[in-house]
Amino acid sequence: KSEITRIWEMGKHVIFDVDVIGGLNLKDFFKDNALSIFIMPPSVEELEKRLKSRASESAEKIAMRIGKAHKELKYANQFDQIILNKDLTVAVDQATELLNSFLKQ
Repeated sequence: KSEITRIWEMGKHVIFDVDVIGGLNLKDFFKDNALSIFIMPPSVEELEKRLKSRASESAEKIAMRIGKAHKELKYANQFDQIILNKDLTVAVDQATELLNSFLKQ
C-alpha cells in the first residue's frame, strides 16, 4: 500500500492484474481511488476451449482454472465494470476507454 502511494506521489498510475479476491480487496481499501474491472469470458465453455487451444497447461491445471472460474464469476457484479472478452481487440479498446475515462476524473 505504501508503494502504491509512493507511485501516485510521483504522478504515475498503477495497474494490477490480480485474482477476484485480490481485486475486491484493493477496491475495498482504495475505494473511489481505484477502478475495478472484471474481465469475463463469453462462457466457461469458451474459456476452457481457449485454454486447451493454447496447449500451454496440463489438463489438470486447466480443470483447476475452470473450477476457479465458476467461483469467480459469482463475484463479477461486485466490480465497477465488466468487460465481456468475446473479441480481444474490442475488450482491449473497452478497457482502454474505461481507464482513460477514470484517469480524467
